[in-house]
Amino acid sequence: TTIATRSASGGVPAPLLHQWYNIFGKSTIGYATWLVAGIVVAEGITGSFSDMVWNTVNNGRTYETIDWSKFKTDDDDDDEDEDDDDDEEEEEEEEDEDDDE
Repeated sequence: TTIATRSASGGVPAPLLHQWYNIFGKSTIGYATWLVAGIVVAEGITGSFSDMVWNTVNNGRTYETIDWSKFKTDDDDDDEDEDDDDDEEEEEEEEDEDDDE
């Protein structure tokens, strides 16, 4: 009978199955909780795995993995300097207007 019990449980020890049944299997709410928890955990594992595969396959092609320093040009620095100069000129004009009043 020990062999029949072991093969019927699919290789899981009978005391473990008995304990699981006492906690989750006796009531509908316990079994539903077991199902929901199992689905949430399985979804988390499969989601993490699929994200890992996606990021590995698309490395260098997504926004997070692009090396943006390759796209920086000298013109970008000049534009920033011109913007700073424009801001300084506007501030000086505002100060001149305040002095005139």
